[in-house]
Amino acid sequence: MKDQLQHYGTLGLGSRFKRLSEFMMKEIQIVYQSCNIDFDPYLFPIFKVIIDQKLVTTTDIQEQLQYTQPAITQALKKLMDKKLVGYKTDTTDKRKKHFKLTNKGKKIHQEMIPLWKVIDEQIKWLTEGSAISLLHHLTHLESQLRKKSLSERILENYNKLSI
Repeated sequence: MKDQLQHYGTLGLGSRFKRLSEFMMKEIQIVYQSCNIDFDPYLFPIFKVIIDQKLVTTTDIQEQLQYTQPAITQALKKLMDKKLVGYKTDTTDKRKKHFKLTNKGKKIHQEMIPLWKVIDEQIKWLTEGSAISLLHHLTHLESQLRKKSLSERILENYNKLSI
């Protein structure tokens, strides 16, 4: 079956990126579920900023990720609902909150470190190589993912670590 978005060339580029992003998020969710990790891949960027910075405000996150304030607030709420992130109120400005990992957040982070390494390796493998253009490279990436899903690639390699 012909991929109509590929046929559209550069006009379909944004749609192809959106499709690829949704596909990758779905695949990573499969990986987390297979590894019994209760985590939403859409929360990764904000979770990782908190891991790296230890204590951050929504403004810090917004500056680092260039996300909208509502998107950050929504993600932080989900992270707090999962009890992965907590906050303390600023002593001088009571409106300001400083977000940090909870003990549960630290624990799940430790569980994810080896998995993130495998995810990183597999995505690098899929995206490295010489391509004539961005469109050509995107077509190659989509082709590789049709041959074997990202979740299969990650889980095969992650399971090798567990043996």
